[in-house]
Amino acid sequence: MQLTIQLAEAFLDQPTGVLSIHQVAKKLGIPYGTAYNRIHQMGELGLIDIVPQGKAKLCALNPTNPMTASILAMGAAQATQRFLREDTLPARIATNTRLLFEEALSEHLHGAILLNLQAFSRLKTPENDLNPSIEAPDAGSPIELSEDDPASPSLDMFVVLSPCDFPESRIKTALQTYFPPSLQPRVTHMVVTPLTLLGMLHERENEAGHSAFQMLRRGLILTGFERFFSIVLKAFATRRF
Repeated sequence: MQLTIQLAEAFLDQPTGVLSIHQVAKKLGIPYGTAYNRIHQMGELGLIDIVPQGKAKLCALNPTNPMTASILAMGAAQATQRFLREDTLPARIATNTRLLFEEALSEHLHGAILLNLQAFSRLKTPENDLNPSIEAPDAGSPIELSEDDPASPSLDMFVVLSPCDFPESRIKTALQTYFPPSLQPRVTHMVVTPLTLLGMLHERENEAGHSAFQMLRRGLILTGFERFFSIVLKAFATRRF
């Protein structure tokens, strides 16, 4: 199953969404025969479309098969679960954030992605929160943190939401309570509808759509895995062959 997931994900790196079997094997660092056999197995399941072109065989994900989004969603869910299982401050904040969005937005929520994952993953509990004997700063003096500081508390969310009233104030207030007392987090949200996201991913000029997807892909999907990849596949469907 893991190889199937890796093969499916390999196509998402290509602006066209199309790869030859040789390219897939080289990209994943696996023998050509292994790639050939698994791709044809996926083709028999309808996960991949295979089109002969000369001696090569061009392949692309089949966006009309519901299983395709499920395979991609499984890979993303595995990555998220590994992150959430870590005994770290970022993992605890991310877990609470996921639960908050699911509770506050319920059936309106199509997906929530934590964008600044690399910097967020390095967030540490301040020493004075671990050791109360360390003198805390005055209550009226906010902590100054550099924007370039990897420990700078920041939580930037990309939210895919059906049209509804977004409870921004309630969510921001709740998210701030997940951080240690001595940190004053910067919380931002970009809220789009599924149709707006599809339009973003469709954008062809300067490969803006593919760049937008790669930005989202570098984040951590907290919820809405299959819904998110269903939208992605709709955009990729126009780029095949």
